[in-house]
Amino acid sequence: MAEHSLWVEKYRPTQLVNYVGNEHLKAKVERYIKSNDVPHLLLYGRAGTGKTTLAKLIVKNIECDYLYINASDENSVDAVRFKIRAFASTVGFQDLKVIILDEADYLTPNAQAALRNVMETFSKHFRFILTCNYVEKIIEPIRSRCQTYKITPPSKKEVALHSKTILERENISFDLD
Repeated sequence: MAEHSLWVEKYRPTQLVNYVGNEHLKAKVERYIKSNDVPHLLLYGRAGTGKTTLAKLIVKNIECDYLYINASDENSVDAVRFKIRAFASTVGFQDLKVIILDEADYLTPNAQAALRNVMETFSKHFRFILTCNYVEKIIEPIRSRCQTYKITPPSKKEVALHSKTILERENISFDLD
């Protein structure tokens, strides 16, 4: 079964040491992981730069209950009011709860206003990690409540070295050039 899995998921890093690129951010993320606490985060940048990977890596390395929502699918005010608020307001197994809201720039303006309310109401034990391509589509009241980081694409060299490692693990012969 594993031999038929997508490499993008099979080799998605689960530890910060394996995350490729964005060296400017790794020390901050490491502090969040070591303290087992994370502020509200807004990760933005072009598609395919590692925003979702970094968000998932963070929640897998801290003690928290978490929920992943793709806002391109669930972007209405009802999704915020019912799904997100319900998760935020219930008692969890851990002291901290985190929602990864992927592609948050797809949220409607009304949904973003409702989200701001949830952020304020449950901030003691609840965090959001928002990812988006277009940070300007996120309303200012949400941006002001988040630590905002631009995620940049890894360099060609970083991609080549990572690809080399994957090809070696998969026992595939290749030409380094």
